[in-house]
Amino acid sequence: INNNLLQHATPSSSTTALQMEVIEVDVAIVGGGPAGCTCALYTSRADLSTMILDKNPASGALAITSHIANYPGVDRSMSGAELLEQMKVQAVQYGTRYERAQVFMIDVNGDETGDDVYTKCVYTPDFMVKARSLVLATGAMGRVGKPFPGEKEFLGSGVSYCATCDGAFYRDAVVAVYGASTEAIEEALFLTKFAKTVHWITSVDISRTTAGGAE
Repeated sequence: INNNLLQHATPSSSTTALQMEVIEVDVAIVGGGPAGCTCALYTSRADLSTMILDKNPASGALAITSHIANYPGVDRSMSGAELLEQMKVQAVQYGTRYERAQVFMIDVNGDETGDDVYTKCVYTPDFMVKARSLVLATGAMGRVGKPFPGEKEFLGSGVSYCATCDGAFYRDAVVAVYGASTEAIEEALFLTKFAKTVHWITSVDISRTTAGGAE
């Protein structure tokens, strides 16, 4: 890792009392998935000091994918975790600083940060990052709501959040789509191209009607 770009970090008076390290960078990126690593690669190659703050490299949508079949130039035997590691290594080789850290708060303007240059502050339990620019690349794993039984255990091994990405894996199989949104209906319709049978499971009474028609 090229740390030369970050050696000028100095604690500010407001955080010294908290014994918190303060790191100044041009670009702070919250999220270490494909979007975050791609951004870091470009900013680092543009000679902008860059830091990735990654909560957990094993929990993202790509990291839990068992094998990759729809990414150009990648062998089908490669797992998502292996591809993600390559992305991270490439960004680091060009000067990105990678830190595993949980972000719990951000300030995004000079009035809040008290700094006219480093106007973005990112707070973690162990240090604070002051940046000129902030990129939020928190990924596609922001699903809310109560999980269904087995969802966590089989995520990436039969449970998927993307029919477009993974539908071809279930050719001639019996599959189920869980959800009551328009997106769930679209996913189910897409899967009919591949699956032998598609079950749509929802906790909503779809027989209800509104003034606009069936829900």
